Formats: sequence, structure tokens, C-alpha cells
Amino acid sequence: MLAVVALGAPAAHAQTPLGGETFGTVVFDTIGLPPDHAAAYRRLYDMGVRAIRLDFTWAYIESTQGHYDWSYQQGEVQAARDAGLQVIGLLCCGNKLYSTLGGAADQTPIGSGGGLPPFQIGSSGLFPPDDPADYARFAAAAASHFKGLVGAWEIWNEENDGYRFWEPHEDPAAYGRLLCAAHDAIRAVDKQTPVLFGGVFYPAVPTDNPAAAADAPDGPGMSGPDFVRGAYAADPQLGRCYDAMAYHPYPYPFTAPELDVPIRGSVLAAADGMRAAMGPDRAKPLWITEVGWPTHAQTYGVNELKQAQYTARMAAATFAQGVPVLTYYTYGDWADPTGGADQEAWFGFFRPDGSPKPAVAALSTLTHALSGTHFDADLSQRLGLPPGQNMSGGRGFALRFAGGGRTVTVVWLADESSAEGQGRMPDGGTLTPATQTVRVPVSGSDVQVVSMLGGAAPAQVQDGAVTVTAGASPQYIVQTG
Repeated sequence: MLAVVALGAPAAHAQTPLGGETFGTVVFDTIGLPPDHAAAYRRLYDMGVRAIRLDFTWAYIESTQGHYDWSYQQGEVQAARDAGLQVIGLLCCGNKLYSTLGGAADQTPIGSGGGLPPFQIGSSGLFPPDDPADYARFAAAAASHFKGLVGAWEIWNEENDGYRFWEPHEDPAAYGRLLCAAHDAIRAVDKQTPVLFGGVFYPAVPTDNPAAAADAPDGPGMSGPDFVRGAYAADPQLGRCYDAMAYHPYPYPFTAPELDVPIRGSVLAAADGMRAAMGPDRAKPLWITEVGWPTHAQTYGVNELKQAQYTARMAAATFAQGVPVLTYYTYGDWADPTGGADQEAWFGFFRPDGSPKPAVAALSTLTHALSGTHFDADLSQRLGLPPGQNMSGGRGFALRFAGGGRTVTVVWLADESSAEGQGRMPDGGTLTPATQTVRVPVSGSDVQVVSMLGGAAPAQVQDGAVTVTAGASPQYIVQTG
């Protein structure tokens, strides 16, 4: 068994523009970093990650009107770039100095434990400014200070969940005005760095009348597509104000990314929903700036093996869909005395003691296997994999990537049910995940089969094909030459 070889240490100037890698850009949210951030960034680079998503928290940076303290972000940006990583700067969120409602709310800023747990509801930093021009000045100051150092600017976070991030209630028209004000202010000082429509939370409890939700709030949030449609209804020219659409297709309930769940749909189908909502601008890129699976399986998460399987499957399918940027939430866990009630503590790829979960090996294997390739073809139906609900109309996947003298086919079978995220339960509770034998066509004899966690062995080629048993854990049929 051969381990997948890690990439070498990068030069400080080796960053590739976001979305510019061949198969796609893997990004990590920085929540849960250990004390040595520089070492953590180098660890991410060795995993094949190529960017971080870093908070630029307005309330901390401008705690006195007109005075900006960039010291924390300056250190993080430099450490990330030294490790070879790009940076997505998240300009979030409100500031009590510029919000009447925020000024009257819990005065503990977002990120410091104020408001109602676990999402800090009611914290002053979650209310939008009274005048979008105030936020725009902050955005321009950030863009000017970090010009050439930050690879993209994301404008707010999950603004469609108004009870959390745009309190007291979401407002698509108001967000559109803030987005355009920030975009224009950034463009005045930086003509090139991409500006992102702030990542919308994809699933949500439907409102009775999404188009009128801002005037007649009747639900705790709007779905991502409904919110985007509302913003476009208020400003049909909204497309001029962003370069890429960000979204967060969390799989609530925590199920497989391929599984079609009533009302929500599948995680992978969210890309189609977002493109449809963008109307005339549906050709603009989609970026996923958050997604993940918490590993508190004793409550409503998934076990660590499932997190690893879903991580690898999500990446392969997402990049095959033409979504070039995929951000995993989060770097690491922290201690949860509730034993699972604080879901935020369990999304990490590293445990509280710093040890890696299987998802680390699964993601590293994928990025190294696909390095230098681009998506080439969906072979799923051609190879007889079963139909169902996912990006290509089936539960079985065979996705071929090619480039750099290599061809890599990623094969798996998504067999999880809606009732039980861990797999089928047809035998009175016994988990019996399905498998299927698949013959993958290859040419030549220099072929390896690489397991999800990185084990590799020479493949047996017979009659121009390699036979593998497809299951929940992806396998990579790697052909050189």
C-alpha cells in the first residue's frame, strides 16, 4: 500500500488566483485554528488547500469612528501568503457605531460570545448599518489596505437568514443597495479583485410569500434562491455589483450531498437552483464559501467516516459541476460540554487535541489525485451505475478528470437514505451499504487504484478496463501516460 505523496513546501509568491487551479480551488474557513496559525496554514497547503476564508470583522476593526485597526488581519494574511495560500476576505458584518438598532442591542460584538447561543442572535454586530455608505467606506478601506494581498472580497454573510445575520429580518432590496455601494467603493480603489455576493444560506424554512418577505415577515429566513430573486426584483441591474455568487449549501438535515430531500432538494442540486435565481447573470461563477458536516453522530451529525466520505464526494462532484471554489467549514473542533448541542463545535477536520479526522486524509487524497487535471467527462450512466437524484441523474458516480499526462476516474455509490444519514437499514437496523462492480475503461497498463484515504496499489487491467467495487468511499483509478 502506497500513501499519496504530499506536495512540497510552497514559495511565498506561489499563489494561484482563486478559481484558477485546473480542477478547482479548495478553501478552508479559519474558525477553530490552533494557537500556531502559521503552522496550521502550512498544514492546509500540504493537504492541497489553496486559500483561507478570513473574517474582517467591522466592529473590531473600526471600534472608533474613522480609525481602522488592521493588525490582526495583517498578520493572518501574511502568514497565509507565506504558506502559499490565497485569502477570501469576509467583510462581516455590522457595527453599532452606524446602526440605530445595533446601538440598542447587546453590545458584545459578533465573535465574542454576545447574544443568544449558539448563533449570537441579538449581538450588535448582526444589524446592518442605517446607511450602506458607512459599510462601503469600510469595504474601500479594506480593499485599499490589502490591495494585491487579498484574492476576493465577500460582502456580508448569510444575509438571507435575517434572524441571524441581518437582524431583525432579511431584506433583499436593502442588501442589494449595500452590495452595490460596497462594490463601487472597492472598485474606486481596486479595479480587479473579485467582489462576491455574500454567501447565502441555501436551505431555509420557506416563507409564505418570498417576494414580500421584507415587508411582511412570516418566517425565520428566506431560501438562497428566493433571496437572490428578491434582490434582482428590486434592482434588475444587480449583476453589475458582483463578480461571483457565493452560497452555503449545508445539508440540513445532515445527509449525503447527493441525497434528494423533500423541499430542500440535494446539496449538489443547489448549484442549479442558484443559477436559475440569477436570471440574466446565471453565467457568472458560483463559489461555495461554506459547507460541512458536524461529527457529533450521537445527536444529529454524522460519524467521522461519513464526514470523510461526504467531503471527498462533495469536492469531486462540485468541481465536475463547474463550481470552481469550494470552502469547508471549519478547520478545527473545540470542546463542547453539551455533548453535541453546540453543532458549531463539531464541523472541524481536526479534533480539539489537534489530531486529524479521516476527512483530512480523504481531502488530501482527492487534491493530490486530481492535481493538474480538469473535469473531462461524466461516465456514470455509460458504466451502468444506478439512477436516482444527483447532478447527473444517478446515485452512482464515475467522474473522469484529465490533464498533465494523467487520467483520473473517481468512482463511488451514494446509498444513504433520507431516514438514516449513515446508510441503508433494510435488515432491522443493521447497516448494509450497497456496492456495485464497475468496469472502468483505461488505455495502457500504468494504472493504480487509490483508496479514499490514500492507499494505492497497481491495478489489474483486463480487456482494456479495471474492475472496482464501488461503494460509499470514493476510489481513484489513476492512469499515467
